[in-house]
Amino acid sequence: MEMRGRAAAEPLLEPPWAGNRATAGVVAPPDCFDAAQATGPVLELPIGAIVDPLVGTHLPDRITAYRSALARGDRFPPIAVVRPVGRYLVADGHKRLAACRQLGEQTIVVEVWTLRRWLRDQRRQFRRKTRQQITLLLRSPIDASARRQAGRLLWDTVGHWTRIARSLRHHLSRLLRGGGPS
Repeated sequence: MEMRGRAAAEPLLEPPWAGNRATAGVVAPPDCFDAAQATGPVLELPIGAIVDPLVGTHLPDRITAYRSALARGDRFPPIAVVRPVGRYLVADGHKRLAACRQLGEQTIVVEVWTLRRWLRDQRRQFRRKTRQQITLLLRSPIDASARRQAGRLLWDTVGHWTRIARSLRHHLSRLLRGGGPS
């Protein structure tokens, strides 16, 4: 495991693919995640060590677009993770993670967020979506396109929270059966 960025707890370790990407069959991590775009500590982890709490992946066409962009070598910020109970949980980057898994990547660069940072991000998203919904609702009596956008945003929001509820139900049932987090 390699750690870069500020607040690094351990010194940089030489990865097994350094200098020779074909060393002992080890696959190099994708160069598409730019650690310089992170604002917190950055780790390189085995992709299997990351748990995506959203079981039902959404927008398969967006995942396909990310997969194509990753394969082309486009650069993205690292996947954001939080580690509240000893497991790395995806906080941001669900579709990018799904695309990497589909590409068969073995490792991935992640930015580790504190729980406080994750809560701040959730609050920011909630405020932005609420403002957007209020604006569309205020425009909707006089603007037909605003009515359509408000309806689409409402159902996108309902779908988002339905996926979260389904994921929580899935993870809780696994924990109660003794299967541990998935």
